[in-house]
Amino acid sequence: MFNCLLIKITYNSRGLPVRSYRTIAAHELMLGRGAECNVHLPDPRLSMHHAVIKQNVEGHFVVQALNGELEIDGALIPGTELAYGTRLMVGPYELKVEPAPPDVDLAISLVLAHRLPDDFQDLKARTHQPLAGASSFKRRLSIFLAVMIAMIALVMPLIQNLMPPVHKAMAELPFGFDRVWSPGRISASHMHFGSQCFNCHQVPLQKVTDKACMTCHQDIGPHIADPALHKNVFNSAHRFVGTTRCAECHEEHKAPHPIAKQDNGMCVKCHGNIKAIDPKTTLSNVHDFDSDHPEFKLTFKTGDAATEVERIPQSDKARLVEKSGLKFPHYQHTGKVQGPNGIWDVRELSCTNCHVPEGKEMRFKPLTFKNNCVSCHAKELELGPKDLKITVPHGNEQNVFNALKLYAPKQFSSYSDNLKKNGCAYCHEITESKEGDTQPWHVAPLHINQDWFSKAQFNHGAHRTQQCISCHKVEESESSADVAIPDRKSCLQCHSGNSPKHKRIASNCMSCHNFHHSHYADELNPSTKLDNKDVDVLLSIAKKPNQ
Repeated sequence: MFNCLLIKITYNSRGLPVRSYRTIAAHELMLGRGAECNVHLPDPRLSMHHAVIKQNVEGHFVVQALNGELEIDGALIPGTELAYGTRLMVGPYELKVEPAPPDVDLAISLVLAHRLPDDFQDLKARTHQPLAGASSFKRRLSIFLAVMIAMIALVMPLIQNLMPPVHKAMAELPFGFDRVWSPGRISASHMHFGSQCFNCHQVPLQKVTDKACMTCHQDIGPHIADPALHKNVFNSAHRFVGTTRCAECHEEHKAPHPIAKQDNGMCVKCHGNIKAIDPKTTLSNVHDFDSDHPEFKLTFKTGDAATEVERIPQSDKARLVEKSGLKFPHYQHTGKVQGPNGIWDVRELSCTNCHVPEGKEMRFKPLTFKNNCVSCHAKELELGPKDLKITVPHGNEQNVFNALKLYAPKQFSSYSDNLKKNGCAYCHEITESKEGDTQPWHVAPLHINQDWFSKAQFNHGAHRTQQCISCHKVEESESSADVAIPDRKSCLQCHSGNSPKHKRIASNCMSCHNFHHSHYADELNPSTKLDNKDVDVLLSIAKKPNQ
């Protein structure tokens, strides 16, 4: 490798030479028109790779022609040795070897000796004069087109929106002049009235109001079920998000992108410092699922009513016990199990034998004795010898006692005790009757939970490629009190936060949380459907709802 000082000489407007210096370190210097050449000479009379300068075996610098011509004193040469004072022509450029400073091995200067001829005068002489009056015609045409554009894009849409008779007449048509104002494609959910902009833009030249959204979306629950807390929270959040309009998070004219924002930004503006929004909240600050999301809270039923629930974090292991009223060991209902018809009755059970999915999200049908239990446990309801066998109904224990009194009045006491210890008690928790009760014992009420994540949404259909036991560890569960719901650590094996990571899927807030009520919230808050009074209350949180 050698160092070469390249001196390019050009001439300014007064005809004075201007020298520019550049040092190049290379094994060889390529001269030519190609952009990859060390010495780039942008002249069409040169080849892409015209010549090369390098050292020979003796260590002397030589220049050799490649795809172009080298000339010394009018004679074409294939190459020559470069020594101090050597002059040669590389196409239209003159190359001269200059005195080399101490820190370089070779110094050369290049100057464009033969400029390209100026053909302007010849071109001007051969150019035809423009048509007479052409500029005047183009000016009139430009003015006409400008007026037409203003009429179509400004005047007609304004007339449609500001003149009620025209507005009413246009409402009957499948199109509107104000369609030209659309900044982008309408989403599929609004395509059925997308040609009539005033369905959403009810006030001309102003932003879409929440009231316009709620004209159609009256069955959408509020973000917070308590109207007072909703108003307080969004007044506090106003300084973060700038407005409480629906369109702040639901952006139209962005198709094919989803109408609801999918990033965490809007969520984190409030939940990143949730105490500043609602000082009384028990929620933790959350910025990203992968970094500081709290442990999941599971919803446990404590009574028959939909509102009788208790939410327990999975970190509280001592309280993480389901009191369903059933005795159900999962390990006896997976794999090969003994059936009710003798030693040869061996059955292969899988999760889907009992948990039958339905719908797009693969939610599961409620478990019933008739659909899920009777095929194996019918004998628990049979009493007496073969010739006098009776079968009691499954259901309310009063019906069971009535059947015993009707079909086996003399054996009522013994049969009742048998059911209490072996029959009903085989699957159910039994409670003793209180003093003065007409029934000898009771079956404990069932509190079977159908939705563990009442504040979130989970799509089993999106996880159908995984086996059930990869998330639900039930192979060794001996008690129905065990909770086999995966925790956050289990989810993080496949999911990351807002940004994707190696072998993990990016999952933002909207992946699991619906900002409006989730699938279970309507049962918890049966009055969430909005009427006109509710709409006015929710809209009152904005100082100027039309802005």
